[in-house]
Amino acid sequence: MPLKIAESVGKECWRGYVEPEAGLSLPCTIVRGRAPGPKLIVSAGIHGAEYSGIESARRLASISPGELRGELVIMHIVNIKAFWTHRAFFNPSDDKNINRMFPGNSSGSASERLTAWLLGTAISGMDAYIDLHSGDVVEALTPFSIFPAGHSPSEAIAIASGLPFAVRSQSRGHSYTAAAAAGVPAVLLESGANGLWSEESVGWLEAGVKRIMAHLGMLAASTTGMPSPRLCRMEVMVSPAAGFWHPAVSPGATVERGERIGTIYDIVGAWEKPILAEHSGPVLYNLTSLAVNANQALIGIAV
Repeated sequence: MPLKIAESVGKECWRGYVEPEAGLSLPCTIVRGRAPGPKLIVSAGIHGAEYSGIESARRLASISPGELRGELVIMHIVNIKAFWTHRAFFNPSDDKNINRMFPGNSSGSASERLTAWLLGTAISGMDAYIDLHSGDVVEALTPFSIFPAGHSPSEAIAIASGLPFAVRSQSRGHSYTAAAAAGVPAVLLESGANGLWSEESVGWLEAGVKRIMAHLGMLAASTTGMPSPRLCRMEVMVSPAAGFWHPAVSPGATVERGERIGTIYDIVGAWEKPILAEHSGPVLYNLTSLAVNANQALIGIAV
């Protein structure tokens, strides 16, 4: 059933906590506009150390009911236990990555139950869904949106975000793909690097959400020109071996196929492996940690 909070009924702005299950309280804001309109849900903190998205959600909660049409629901920090323990990627309750667990299982582990609740109760019945992410502790990226390939309503809101790249994805188990499969147009927005937040990285996400809201008719449209993202897919290269990773390129750079993008060194110095780009295009993402495991993502290239 859709998210219903008795204490919020009749209020233009409600701030409090929702309980997907006993012992788990998640911060939530609901803003109801001056006139009926679309219902949008925004989530952040599915990865608890991705702070640009979490800070953006905090700022978006200050949108005035007087400037809003419809209803805005903000789930500020979904992976709340990871947030308080400074944990990257995984939920401390079961050591699973929540954003690989969708659509979830109401009888499964902690992460599976949480994703089932988020999809079936919070997202269900909404007109659109935006999931805010940012570069976690070991990764850097340039701002981009991701949407389910072939889902036109989701592609439209990805383009409306105005982030520099709109990436088609065939991935499964993610928030946005599960929402779209359930009939709710959805997009994931990325900005930031290395588990840090800055005014710039937060600004990309906040502006992207507001552009989508204008596209949906929830906010007045900007009088300035709308940025036009580059539609693409992301080709991810993974490490052939474990070792020390020395990247040679950064997000935003453009690489050519065959160009050296970094080197992996054996930890006792027995060998070194130059890593060459398998595609040409702008770098969307790269691993920044010294430690790299075999088959771990090293770099994502827009093609």
